[in-house]
Amino acid sequence: MVIVFYSLSEHPGYSDDGNFVRNHETAIKREIIANLAREKQDIESVTLLPNTARGEYDNGGDVSGHYHIYFTAYVNHNRERTISVEQFFPDASIPPFTLFPPNPYKDKGKKMSNWVMGNIEVSEETSR
Repeated sequence: MVIVFYSLSEHPGYSDDGNFVRNHETAIKREIIANLAREKQDIESVTLLPNTARGEYDNGGDVSGHYHIYFTAYVNHNRERTISVEQFFPDASIPPFTLFPPNPYKDKGKKMSNWVMGNIEVSEETSR
């Protein structure tokens, strides 16, 4: 008998970073729209693309660093108008000269619940 376990919180085709984006989609969308509204951007909806998510520590660990996730989304149901998003995790940091950065999802000392939006770059809308 073969038993297969499938977690509803994780998608087998996504990385840990992609699953994080997918699992926190509602809060991330709300934060993106709020940030872009402050910049007077005309954004009504955001569609996240979790399969584009990639995470890394800034500075490569040479002089310490925090964990970041970068991913792409498109806005207002227009696949041609994309945004590049950065999330910053101040509680998932590493000390200087860390040769092998830990996996923040497996290291219980790293807290991934506290995050802040970093840079959000909006592409220009293309004309048809």
